[in-house]
Amino acid sequence: MELVERIKEVIEKYDICDECLGRQFHTIVPKLPNKEKGRIFRTYCLLNSIFKREEIKFKKIETCYLCNNIFNKIDFYVDKVKKKLKNCEYRSFLIGSKIPEELISREEEFWEENGVDFCEAIKSNFNRDIGYYLRKQTKKMRDFKNPDIMAIIDIEKNEIDLQISPLYIKGGYKKNTTKGKVQKIIENILTKKSLASEPVFYSIGRLEQNVKTTCYRPFVIMLRNPKKRKLGLKKIKQEINKRKSVSVSTLSYSDREFLEKTKNEKITASYLVVLEFSRKFKKEEIREIRKKLTGLRNNRVLQFLKKKTRKPYIRKLEVKIKEKNLIIDIESTVGFSINSFLKGKSKPNLKKLIGKDFKIKEIILKNYRKMKTHQMYS
Repeated sequence: MELVERIKEVIEKYDICDECLGRQFHTIVPKLPNKEKGRIFRTYCLLNSIFKREEIKFKKIETCYLCNNIFNKIDFYVDKVKKKLKNCEYRSFLIGSKIPEELISREEEFWEENGVDFCEAIKSNFNRDIGYYLRKQTKKMRDFKNPDIMAIIDIEKNEIDLQISPLYIKGGYKKNTTKGKVQKIIENILTKKSLASEPVFYSIGRLEQNVKTTCYRPFVIMLRNPKKRKLGLKKIKQEINKRKSVSVSTLSYSDREFLEKTKNEKITASYLVVLEFSRKFKKEEIREIRKKLTGLRNNRVLQFLKKKTRKPYIRKLEVKIKEKNLIIDIESTVGFSINSFLKGKSKPNLKKLIGKDFKIKEIILKNYRKMKTHQMYS
């Protein structure tokens, strides 16, 4: 069947608007808007029938059989989306939609009877039209892979649902106190500035409450449903650094890809531990302690942490003894609990290994090192 005959058959059988007529032949001239394409096809068929002196049987269009006139309401939906986005800060967007099931079923039946080889689905056409006019009016970018925000139009309920992409911020922080969780300070400030619904904080390894740091601990924070995305990170850094308990080195915008990469990196952590005993050590005790502790080098320890069992690997362990103090310099794979190793549910743990009570004077996380797998266990 020739194209003109196929078009003529469609407009004789159905009340169909220019937009829906054009999208049935979308791939023939994809750059030409469907509505204009439909108008051209309809006019040509009308003129062709007049030229051939054929009886004109084309239906008058009141309510489109395929779209129920939703394409006549494009301006209405664009305005509705704009109002919904008014209080959100975004650089890029994407439009989605929920088309009534009745229209989807009707379209599928139409395709079965009239063919599907050139057509474009109603959902694709509708989303593109809304996106086109929204882009023109807001000057924002459409992003099909990773938009800042996605507006989903529910045609049946006449509602707009926003799906806001998380905002990722990376940095490094020093913990200058043994009181409280300083990451809460960073979380609270960034959550407040972004108007996010919830923060999710990720950092390397474990940092227990009684541990200070002399290095900057890398972190990534994911802010869910942020209404603000331009936060002024330099000023936020200054605000955080006014606190005595915590300081940050840098703050910059990041993404999920960086977070996943950070999670999979091979990293070791080094601690300096100062323990105080009730009396000075005897020479034979010093030799015995050195032998037992240095024997843990290049070995794993078994740790039971909140219903989780871990087997961190101790790469290095150096011992110094001054008066009543035992000073341990230890490097391990991340996930290592220094407190469990000293006194907790760790096999072995230092208290049982030495057989003496002690007081923890100080635990300092000194640094992190990125390593390759073969380097970590050698």
